[in-house]
Amino acid sequence: MDPRQLFATTAAWFVEVVDALPTPADDPALWTAPALGVWDVRALVGHTNRALLTVAAYLSAKDSPDESHDVVDAVGYLRATAGSVADPDDVAARGVAAGAALGSEPAAAVALARDRALAAVDTAGREARITVVGGLRLPVDEYLRTRVLELVVHGDDLVRAVAGAGHVVDVAVPAESVRGSSLLLAEAAVRRGDGPLLLRALSGRGTLPAGYSAL
Repeated sequence: MDPRQLFATTAAWFVEVVDALPTPADDPALWTAPALGVWDVRALVGHTNRALLTVAAYLSAKDSPDESHDVVDAVGYLRATAGSVADPDDVAARGVAAGAALGSEPAAAVALARDRALAAVDTAGREARITVVGGLRLPVDEYLRTRVLELVVHGDDLVRAVAGAGHVVDVAVPAESVRGSSLLLAEAAVRRGDGPLLLRALSGRGTLPAGYSAL
């Protein structure tokens, strides 16, 4: 699927997931339930929503090729950011702040972020490049592939977290989104040199180490 269409499809799914949750006023305990690491449900929704917010923010900013580091594709972005030295406490704090910014109607805030992201993408040419976190610069469509991955992984984290809190969200992630995210992770693993390890595991001829991640 075209990266832009896949991003729109995945963003719509995330909006639907959040919309399926009761509002903080209706069920305040759900929004403060543990979700991922130090994040509660609100912070996890806020962090995941940043996958939408950053698209609009970065596309509205002036591209600065002279002050950036070019990466070829989505895998290059993942490899570059995996080696970053971002302070985990800062990352956690940004998630908490993003959760607080959702306000009393998180579903409406997420839907608005989705609409703004799609509008920004619509104005970007097919050859456009975007400067993102850490001064990394890559094609817009390749950045969108990483946002699909972010939405799928953390959207699934959210569904499992609220299920643990007693609220089942019966909204299946689109198969195309799972496929695109899985392929991106496989590409990252192969480029890192883990291709044979992954191939053996997927073909039943081996197992992955405990806690293995392609990121």
